[in-house]
Amino acid sequence: MQRVFDLTAAAAVLSANPTAEPFIKAVRKFQSAISVSTDLADVKNSVEELQKMREGVGASGHIARALLTHAVVVYCRASHTKAVERYDVGVIGAYSPEQREAHKIIVTLRDKVLAHFGSGDGWHDERVLYLEQDHGDAITAVHHRVNSDSMVFDILESLLEAAIPYVKEKEVDRAKEIDDELTKAPELFKLIDRIPFDVEDFYKDVPGGIENFWGPNGFVAERTVKSTTKIQDPSRAEPKRSR
Repeated sequence: MQRVFDLTAAAAVLSANPTAEPFIKAVRKFQSAISVSTDLADVKNSVEELQKMREGVGASGHIARALLTHAVVVYCRASHTKAVERYDVGVIGAYSPEQREAHKIIVTLRDKVLAHFGSGDGWHDERVLYLEQDHGDAITAVHHRVNSDSMVFDILESLLEAAIPYVKEKEVDRAKEIDDELTKAPELFKLIDRIPFDVEDFYKDVPGGIENFWGPNGFVAERTVKSTTKIQDPSRAEPKRSR
């Protein structure tokens, strides 16, 4: 029998129940780790594309700038921003002292150049000019903006090599926390049974999503807890099959 239940929805339903707080926290912590891991994977994809372009940006400068902005902003969202909607996964715990300094470079780039307009730090230079020439004077302006910087690619690549496996380990630990809470409180299954996850509705706009959900290729092994918590609750006995 194939069944799947929505633990995020179950946690929301239980939000007013103080006795369910450990379970709710465990679900949110696991979801946060998965969310951060997804962000870092997105950053890795952008950095890989930038590395391919590093020797010949040329006419594709606007693409490089877009990829760099995406990589830096999403990296900071995963590793630095304190979001209300997800727990801090503590990405910088994976870093050496040197990498923490490199991390600060990326955060400063996000804060002073890419997400907010600051001094530029060499990334942009804008000047207002008074121009005098034979056919008339004018007030005008010039600007110079850097599309990308291979040093930033290299910094991000190094940080991701440490951050991604670190967060993967967090995923496993936090999945086990959910499993532990379900083991302690098997009565939660009575609620969970009433909140199935609608695979078809969730993946209705994703080509192949429904077909790929079930089966051995549908899940990443390290994100899946293999214990059988359901046997802790006799009321969840498998239905008898007719012969």
